[in-house]
Amino acid sequence: MSNTEPVKSKPKKGRKTLIFLLVVFVLQEVVIRIVYPLPELANFNRINYMVANAEEKGAEYLRNETWTWQSAPDTSAVFEHYMNHYGFRDSEWTIDRPERTTRAFFIGDSFVEGLMANQDETIPEGFKKASGDQNLEVFNGGMLGVGLDSYAKLLADAVPIFKPDVVFICIYANDLGKREPIIPNGSITPQHFPTLRPRFLEVSKQKKTNGKIFPIWHDEARPFMVPSPSPKNPWTKGEHELKKHTTPALAEQMKSGSFNPHRINEFYEESIHLNQSPALGGMLPFIQKICTENGTTPIIVYIPGRNQVTDYYYEYELQLCTQLCSDTMNLTTDEYQLHQKVLAEECAKSKIQFIDLTDIIKTKEAKGEHLFWNYDSHMKGKGYLLLGETIWKEWKKAN
Repeated sequence: MSNTEPVKSKPKKGRKTLIFLLVVFVLQEVVIRIVYPLPELANFNRINYMVANAEEKGAEYLRNETWTWQSAPDTSAVFEHYMNHYGFRDSEWTIDRPERTTRAFFIGDSFVEGLMANQDETIPEGFKKASGDQNLEVFNGGMLGVGLDSYAKLLADAVPIFKPDVVFICIYANDLGKREPIIPNGSITPQHFPTLRPRFLEVSKQKKTNGKIFPIWHDEARPFMVPSPSPKNPWTKGEHELKKHTTPALAEQMKSGSFNPHRINEFYEESIHLNQSPALGGMLPFIQKICTENGTTPIIVYIPGRNQVTDYYYEYELQLCTQLCSDTMNLTTDEYQLHQKVLAEECAKSKIQFIDLTDIIKTKEAKGEHLFWNYDSHMKGKGYLLLGETIWKEWKKAN
């Protein structure tokens, strides 16, 4: 008999290498998914509602970014906007809601987003704080520089996706004009990211198609306002004409990007359109239809411009309207309160609750509680919180 023992087989080197590479891949995938999280939906993003056609224009998605706004004539503070993965100034949104939770969605412009205030001093934040309800989800769908066209488009997509119990469409004084809003033809079909696709491939693809994706931890902040020369600053091409309408000091701040460069003659423009009947077109029937189909209650909110409720800020407006404005102009009279009256009448016809914030702001201003900044026309944080609280009280009163 042979004394030779059987030789035990050793793991093949290739097998060890394969296991090692698999472990490395899994660890890499976990790290990349943590550092570069993506939202649930691939085709829902704020930028879609800020341009006429985001795909044709090649607009970059806004995700997990930080943006800044300032008004040097008013304060040295620089206000930061921390955006979620859909590009809105809010915490992350999920499609499925927690059990026994009420969901409210706010749609509007910079007054809903909360320009010139901190992240926790917006209208939606004031609404939630006033409720004291831990089972209330409040989404901030505010977007700087948009109007009724964008509100309708966001409403058409967001309501079917997130199924809020109530949606507040906040219409600011300059949103209503002669042109009827464009009503969307339909809603987007939600597209989810492929669950099993390696994240580094998905991130690479997204960077090529939708622009830069920021890691979850980043220090980069972008200013909403850029200094001249830049095509995004109207002073780059229009300085010769614009400087005639303001003081040299304010002109320099607008050129430098430290003060809103679009403030020239805003008061004069308000005086033209506020006493003209607004063209609502099919906006209210559209709102009612979308909301009814998704079990959502629509509420229209009107936010007046500061010059409609007080003449306190006129001395500051005159510095930005030196040629076209006179010392006797006053927008607090009844003829400039037409828009909220028309909205109230049309909402009554459509059986949509209407909340007019004119009186609460006018009352506070008359008491010397100035809710707006002097030069920037946006509200201070306390003003936004007051509006959120008022909306909550009116909503609860009707329910």
